Amino acid sequence: MPPPLAAALSPQRVLHYFNLFRTVSVLVLLIMTQWAMPTLSPGTPLGGWAWLYAALITLGLLLPRFKLPLLWTLTATLSGDILLLVAFMQHYGGVQSGFGMLLLPFLAVAGMLVSGRFAGFYAALATLTVFGSVLLGSHGATPDPRELFQAALLATACFVTSGITSLLGNKARMSEQLAAARSSELASLNRVNALVLQALREAVVVLDDNGLVQHYNSRAERVFGRIERDNSLPELAPLLRRWRLQGCPSHAQTLDLNVRGQQLLGRMLPLAVGEVRLVVIFLQNVAELAAEAQRIKLTALGRLTANIAHEIRNPLAAISQAAELLGEDAADEGSRRLAAMVHANSRRINHLVEEVLQLNRRDRVKPEPIALGPFLAALVDNFLLANPAAAGGIVCRVLVVHSVRFDRGHLQQILTNLISNGWRYSSHTAGALSVEVDADSIRVRDDGPGVSEQAQSRLFEPFYTTESSGTGLGLYIARELAEANGARLDYVGPGGCFRLTLPSAA
Repeated sequence: MPPPLAAALSPQRVLHYFNLFRTVSVLVLLIMTQWAMPTLSPGTPLGGWAWLYAALITLGLLLPRFKLPLLWTLTATLSGDILLLVAFMQHYGGVQSGFGMLLLPFLAVAGMLVSGRFAGFYAALATLTVFGSVLLGSHGATPDPRELFQAALLATACFVTSGITSLLGNKARMSEQLAAARSSELASLNRVNALVLQALREAVVVLDDNGLVQHYNSRAERVFGRIERDNSLPELAPLLRRWRLQGCPSHAQTLDLNVRGQQLLGRMLPLAVGEVRLVVIFLQNVAELAAEAQRIKLTALGRLTANIAHEIRNPLAAISQAAELLGEDAADEGSRRLAAMVHANSRRINHLVEEVLQLNRRDRVKPEPIALGPFLAALVDNFLLANPAAAGGIVCRVLVVHSVRFDRGHLQQILTNLISNGWRYSSHTAGALSVEVDADSIRVRDDGPGVSEQAQSRLFEPFYTTESSGTGLGLYIARELAEANGARLDYVGPGGCFRLTLPSAA
């Protein structure tokens, strides 16, 4: 069963609208009293009826304070209106006076506020009241057929008015409820779309046909800076001009552009939403893609190290020990050479395992203040103990005396790797390798030929090496350890020069 009152309207609002209409009616009666027709008969002036009706409105305003059901309050006030208007009509000439038409606006307003069943009840109440007034006006005699005919016409008008307005009111309420439901669904969908848009790992910008921004996500602001809705992005204007020159094709296009020094890859997808043409642009930073690929590699290597530790090191130790024993018991030089070869390759594999296992140390950072001058002096001394031939070939220059927060073991491994590589490719003469400390970096430079342009792009890739005996993990691990400490390792050239940019003091 449908509710008698509109679900979208609160009881207070319903009574507010109804009493507003009644107040307007009083004003109309007062205007009629003062200007249109000061008096209609020698009896009660029209202004008296207006003040009586004002008292009825005041009563209607007070009824909600008693917290009665809304339908009761509305029925009571409307019944009073009908009785007062019919009495007013009867006093000023009966049903033929035409004042009975004042009932129709009240029934129309009531029909808009209640269901059809109650609207019919109000029309029936008005009809009975009108016919009752006709019978009372005849004083027991046979009523005038003309008055009965006029009363029948007025009753028909009451039922038609109540029925039509009730039907329109129901349609309006259904439309309002449907619109509210659709609005709620649309708001929920917009919130989901906004959440999905922000969760995307790509920078997303939606432009209209004029190049004005309609939607964007937070990653887009990381690429273009601050973005304003309904404004254009100068960086994307050439793309839109080229798209228009191509006749605004509807197929997706790949993009490769540079924005504020960032190399971006992506795609442009035109969309038609009704008569509005939109262009959706998806962009990804090449550096971020490379970093993501590197993280995937690191994750895979991290999983691999656990298996390496258990599956390779134990049999490798047995192979190495067996090779030593075979070399000791070998009767001829050929057998001893084969045993030495097995032992050497076992050590090489063990070295590879050790380097791979070091990847797990990337996330175990324990920074501490390190005075770079004494630290580098001790590091070079330890390197010279293991490589006596490098005595006199390594020079340390501390241009700025300061300390840095760094994991001591990580910094030692990074610089030892750089010094070892630099000494390997240097001329092995006095001062062939230098370690220089300035305000924000440590540079390790050798006098060798440096790294070719072809090899520079792959220099820090894991397992990339130009030596047959190398593992290709040294520089990769060094860069990973540097980044774990908030530093940066780069090849800067010319010659063999690597720069370790130190983390800021903050």
